[in-house]
Amino acid sequence: MELRHLRYFVAVAEELNFRRAAERLHLAQPPLSTQIKALEAELGAKLFERSTRSVRLTPSGRVFLDEARLVLMAAEQAEQSVRKAEHGLTGTLRIGLLAPTATHRLARMLRRYRQIFPGVQFSLYELTSTEQLQRLRADQLDVGLLRPPVGFPELDSTFLEESSMVLAAPAGHRLAKLRRIEWRDFHNEPMVMIHPTLQHGYYDMFLSLCAKAGATPVVGQYANDVHSKLWLISAGFGVAPTTKTIAEVRRPGLTFRELPSGLSLVQTMVVWKRANASPILQNFLECISSTPKSGIQK
Repeated sequence: MELRHLRYFVAVAEELNFRRAAERLHLAQPPLSTQIKALEAELGAKLFERSTRSVRLTPSGRVFLDEARLVLMAAEQAEQSVRKAEHGLTGTLRIGLLAPTATHRLARMLRRYRQIFPGVQFSLYELTSTEQLQRLRADQLDVGLLRPPVGFPELDSTFLEESSMVLAAPAGHRLAKLRRIEWRDFHNEPMVMIHPTLQHGYYDMFLSLCAKAGATPVVGQYANDVHSKLWLISAGFGVAPTTKTIAEVRRPGLTFRELPSGLSLVQTMVVWKRANASPILQNFLECISSTPKSGIQK
């Protein structure tokens, strides 16, 4: 049994006239009659009572009409869903991000994307850059917002935005009280850092500038994510450089200060797997490229 057989049957059942049903289906009447007879033979049930003057549904035909309509409706819905998926109008976009990348621009991008593609759902995962790269390569994410370098040939990337770095310190900390912080002030200062296995080079330039000034900070505590890092800082475990976008949100027990000059701006890259042909992803990348850039966070 094919869907066309169900469509033939429904047309005849609704018209109760083979000639009108054939015209509706753009078929000749004899082939339509033949198809209905073949359907009845396949089902082992008589669907219509026919006479020279009228066509009526049998009790079995009435039951089959309800079921046939349900099947045709389900097939139409499935067809529409496939067409929507083919054009990226439905489905889920898996996005990895760092806490500092959850900026106003990202919010604008997601809002604009949702306005254009309301049928697409977002699955957001807060992950370190290293974790995002691993999941992108394993096809467990569609797109990541992370720090360079990317360093894998199967991944593509584009620049999103950049921000300056500031010092996060416990409220009342000695460095927070200084009128101006110098690199030498970090000598023997306990630092709270994301564990080296979870970040790739984020602190390198900061430590290099400290070393040039003759200062050697010490690791007071490692953290596994930005939120834990900030909590440990507020608890007095040490200080740390962080992206200025983090300082936009008030956090009890924390203060933020400008760092000495010399640090490069921290970049955010949009990264995806080149082989990912998802139309949802392609629509998202087009949305990113057409969203007005915000000013540099300095």
